[in-house]
Amino acid sequence: MIYYTVYDSKGNKIADCGNERDAKWLAECRKGTFKSNRLEWKETVTIEPLESLKIPSIKIGGQEIPLQQKLPDTQQQPLDL
Repeated sequence: MIYYTVYDSKGNKIADCGNERDAKWLAECRKGTFKSNRLEWKETVTIEPLESLKIPSIKIGGQEIPLQQKLPDTQQQPLDL
């Protein structure tokens, strides 16, 4: 992934941009410069949710479908506009 860091005329970092056009525009507005950076992804981590936090579901035709959650009944009167 490539991103761009923008610096002002004194060399202070202003922002990081995901688009070269935006970095160039911001650098020109601030009379500064921009530099491209490459971010290397070395490892992908897969995170599974805890069993206690999973939404209950049922399996239908090989597809797992989450059960609809029912909200508690209200004790308030309907709003009459």
